Amino acid sequence: MMRQAKISFNGLWGTAVLGTLIYLLIGCVASSISKLSLILSIVPLLVSGPLSYGYYLYIVKLVGTRNGDLNTLFAGFNRFVDTMVAGLICSILTVIGLCLLIVPGVIIALGLSMTWFIMLDNPNISGVDALRESWRMMDGHKMDLFLLVVRFIGWLLLVVITCGIAALWVEPYMVGAYLNFYRQLKYGTFKA
Repeated sequence: MMRQAKISFNGLWGTAVLGTLIYLLIGCVASSISKLSLILSIVPLLVSGPLSYGYYLYIVKLVGTRNGDLNTLFAGFNRFVDTMVAGLICSILTVIGLCLLIVPGVIIALGLSMTWFIMLDNPNISGVDALRESWRMMDGHKMDLFLLVVRFIGWLLLVVITCGIAALWVEPYMVGAYLNFYRQLKYGTFKA
């Protein structure tokens, strides 16, 4: 899955890095705004779902059609309520799970990890239904995804060593591998 993800970005790394830079900068701005006042502290929670949805769509379209339209990054705001609800519920459940001894949080995050891909495949599905479908789809496959995530530990250490700069390459690489994982689960093949 990792090899196929790397291959799918051949000739597209510059476009992937640019989209990732914009995505991460918007996330940083939202986080910075949240520090201005208590009322604004909710901003990252409200925009993280739509931003994640848009970023996943950007990566899916980039590797699928070789088209890196940066407007795609904002597509989640066209489905604001659904993507916001999905992102908010996923974040809250994961944080609660992490507070309960880390392992439950990891299990919850793995179980809800396919939410964005499900929403991309089903434009009419609600955020809550996508979360339920992700949980159902990941039943019996959480360890498989965990092992894929473990294979990225070296890459994540590189992100830390480079003070986050390597994230511009690692983030799309990971999403591409997760896309292959999703397609393997759903269709039995990496290619859609």
